[in-house]
Parts: sequence; structure tokens; C-alpha cells
Amino acid sequence: MRNRFRAAKLAKKAYMRRKKYFDNWRYYAKVIKDFAAKELGEVKVIVFGSVVKGDYHPALSDIDILIVSPNMPESNLERAKIKVRILDRIGKWNPFEIHLVSPKEYEWYRKFILLDKYVEV
Repeated sequence: MRNRFRAAKLAKKAYMRRKKYFDNWRYYAKVIKDFAAKELGEVKVIVFGSVVKGDYHPALSDIDILIVSPNMPESNLERAKIKVRILDRIGKWNPFEIHLVSPKEYEWYRKFILLDKYVEV
């Protein structure tokens, strides 16, 4: 019984931690954009998916962020390093799913994003 109570308490804490990001996703998207611009220079930042549609659950969903830059490194390792720095900037245990792409790669994403609701930051 005691372990179930502790597990429920931890689950609620995790839920509330994630919920703050969903409640303030526009603010965090702007923080991400500003940080990405410092890392990459020119950037276009697009939020898409369930959070924009309002069809999300903080415990189950993520917040999709697409960052497009002509200065995007080709190396997946370099992109991963940028992604880690961005995620570290906004806090551990955040629900953001960061997609880093070049303008050419953006064309593939664009086919899907433009069919759906999205917000450019």
C-alpha cells in the first residue's frame, strides 16, 4: 500500500512538471527559438502536432518543434549536440521533441505540416 501511494505521488509530480510546459508551450517555443538563433544564426521555428491542435495529454504527448536553418550542420552528431544544448536550456524532463533540419529537408516536413495546424514562432 505504501509503495502504491509513493508511486502515485511520484506520477503526479511528473505529470505536473510536464504540464507546466504544455500550459506555457508558446513561451518555451520562444526560448527555444532564441537559443537556436544563437547557435545557428538564421532560424525558422515551427510548432506542430497535438499541442497546437489542443488535442494532447501532458502525460502521453510531446511538443513537436521544427527548427529550420540554412546553417544546419550535416553531421547528425553535431545536430545531436545542438539538440542537447537546447533541451538543457529549457530544463530536464521536458516534453519537447526537437527536429533539426536544413531548408532542403524542410521540404519533406512541409508536406505533412501544412496539411495540419501549426504555429510559426
